[in-house]
Amino acid sequence: MMEATYFFIGLYALLGAAVGSFLNVCIDRVPEGLSLVSPPSHCPSCERRLRPLELVPIFSYLALRGRCQTCGARIPFRVFLVELGTAGWFGLLAWRFGPTFETLRLSAFSALLIPIALIDLDHQRIPNRLIYPGLALAALAIPFSPSPGSLALLLGGAGSFLIFFALAWLSKAGMGMGDIKLAAFIGLTTGHPLAWLALLLGFILGGLVAGVLLTLRRVGRKDPIPLGPFLAAATLITYVWGESILSWWIARL
Repeated sequence: MMEATYFFIGLYALLGAAVGSFLNVCIDRVPEGLSLVSPPSHCPSCERRLRPLELVPIFSYLALRGRCQTCGARIPFRVFLVELGTAGWFGLLAWRFGPTFETLRLSAFSALLIPIALIDLDHQRIPNRLIYPGLALAALAIPFSPSPGSLALLLGGAGSFLIFFALAWLSKAGMGMGDIKLAAFIGLTTGHPLAWLALLLGFILGGLVAGVLLTLRRVGRKDPIPLGPFLAAATLITYVWGESILSWWIARL
């Protein structure tokens, strides 16, 4: 039984690596409004189409030592990190939830949060090409989610949307519609009461990182720091450890 479990985790991690490879395509092309399927994967420097052996997630980057085989142009280290990180995250979900619908559901949501976070980090915007399908997927998954239940998910989505809409209105230009839509997505995928934990953790993470960057003078007080990456990271944490964190918190109160 344990061997079968390890086999499933390993197989699911390999699936995560393949998904991570596709997420890299999304991160590169979605902000530019480009097709995700055409043209095929190629070197952006010499424009040579990549061969199948150059497209094996994780291992191709290591074998090529992070450079194009033809022109020697450097392949962004982010490509390797996304593939390895997605593989590890899918493996963690498989270990935590086993071969269940919850694993599949959270994997799909995670695969949307990862490119949303990195695109927001690079471009300071959350593209509608990702967040709208994410909202639709989250809504469609509600009837099939055994926990926390349809009502809790709807409450989480509506409440998160209203909270961020109010914050955007109060802060004037301090928060964009992308953050509001992302909050709604987070609420629809975590539900009440975990949605409030995810949002709070996102603000805490963002505040801590902003404080460190300001202390190190890597950013100025007026420099924009995107909130999306921290909300996404907090949501991933909540997917796996949210109930434990919430129980610990309530016990301390």
